[in-house]
Amino acid sequence: MEQTFVTSILPKLGLHHIMKMQRPPLWLTYDREGDALHVIFEEAKKSDKSALDKNDIIFTKRGEKVINMTVLNASRFIQ
Repeated sequence: MEQTFVTSILPKLGLHHIMKMQRPPLWLTYDREGDALHVIFEEAKKSDKSALDKNDIIFTKRGEKVINMTVLNASRFIQ
């Protein structure tokens, strides 16, 4: 799944730059049962804000900085 994530999903989300980041994600996990891909940059705190966007991606932010994201229905990006 990780290779598919890098080659298929990141470019479609416009997030291919993640792999070039100075601090890449701490971890990536895929939940097959829930079909959700979790990208964790930092541990979330209670004060962080989460929001679901129109593409079914939940972004968790600390201020303007994205610290986590969950891609719902992630398999839709795999061809």
